[in-house]
Formats: sequence, structure tokens, C-alpha cells
Amino acid sequence: MKKKPLIGIAGNILIMDGGKFPGMKRTYVNHDYVESIELCGGNAIIIPVKASHDELVRLLELLDGLVLSGGYDIAPDLYGEEPLPQQEFNYPEVDLFYIDLLKIARDLKKPVLGICKGMQAMNVAFGGSLFQDLKVQKEKAFKHSQDALRYQASHKVEIISKTFLSKCFPSEIRVNSFHHQAVKDVAPDFQVAAVALDGVVEAIEYTGDNFMVGVQWHPEMMASFGNKQMQTFFELFIKKCKPEEESK
Repeated sequence: MKKKPLIGIAGNILIMDGGKFPGMKRTYVNHDYVESIELCGGNAIIIPVKASHDELVRLLELLDGLVLSGGYDIAPDLYGEEPLPQQEFNYPEVDLFYIDLLKIARDLKKPVLGICKGMQAMNVAFGGSLFQDLKVQKEKAFKHSQDALRYQASHKVEIISKTFLSKCFPSEIRVNSFHHQAVKDVAPDFQVAAVALDGVVEAIEYTGDNFMVGVQWHPEMMASFGNKQMQTFFELFIKKCKPEEESK
């Protein structure tokens, strides 16, 4: 029996603000990530936030692919800006962990999928910048932080032709949306793969010799609730993570 690809999910740190242990830190990812990977042909493992570069290298050497999950805002000094009043909570330790993982994955040629903050971290890690808040920085932006069920689609996205995403989706799809930040200047060696109808970048892809794709929506939430398009997306990503001899 062929082994399923082992997919690492970058964890987050949750600071408890109540209950019996206020201030306690928890390593976590939302279960939708795990469920979607397992449902679509992979085995999931959570990577805790670690400061040691060498430990992360050893971990990624054991993995077949990497998913960067969503989370807090990215600290604006990482892309050369001062914080606007609308900048929300950020956790620099997590940001640097994400950036280190991305660069290690690129060097080790491990496929990467960045989701929401994961896509933004991908852009920042390789030289791009972000809108700190779409409502004040992007004229005529739609509502990108929906008040609806997490798996419910809220706005349209146009898929750019001749991209990996164009192999996964039709030219226009509807996605869920839970963000107030977004890609501003696209990093060198990346291309836009999808846009919302208000012009907000919804996906980017690396044009170099490693597979990296980032999406601004949350396909794991939709896939875990039976959305076939998003399940296909995960299946095709996980196929990219298979050893070359197995993926033929």
C-alpha cells in the first residue's frame, strides 16, 4: 500500500484570556485543516512554533508538503511599514516562524500551500507588502470579513488562466472570506493567480522552481463541509506533494 503524503501544518499560538489559566499559551490549528488534508489524500501533522532554524530544517526534511494556516495580522515592520491605527494584534514570533518555514521549504523543494495569513506571509517572506486594512487603504473594496457561516461563500473570485489554480477551478468561483489585510505589492518571482471583482489579490503562485501557492480565502473550511471544488483543490495540492515516482 502506498503511503499517503505527510503534510505539515504550521501551528499558531493562542493566548488564553479567561478560564482557569489566563495567559496560558496553546499550540493549535483549527481542525478543518486536519480534516481537509485527511479527507483529500494526505496525513496531517501540526508543526509547533519553534525558534530553532535547525530543528525546522530537520522537521521539513521528513515532510512531503507544508500548509501555512491563517492567524493574526503580520507585523508591518516585516515589510517596511509603520502600523496604522487599524492594525490588529500581531505575534512576531509566529510571523518569523512562518517566514523561516517558507524559506526552508523553498530550499528543500517542498510544496507549500498558504491560506489567508499563510498567503500573506508567503508574499512578505519573499519581498512583497500588504494592505494593513482594506477598508481604509483600498478604494471601493468589498466586505472581505464576512459575517456568515465559515463554509459559506460570500464573494466572487476570477481565476487567472494558465496558472495552477486554473487547473483546479473554473474561471470564476465563489469563496468565503475572513480577512482585513491583503497583498499589496506582489513579491518578485510571484504572479497573481486570482482576484476579487474589486481588484483585491486572492491568490499568488511562485514562478520559480518550487511549487508554492497562496489563497486568501479558507478552502479548508469549505472542503471539510463537502465543497467539491475545494476538495479537488486539496487533492491536486496533495498530489504535488507525492514523491515523483508515485505521482506519475
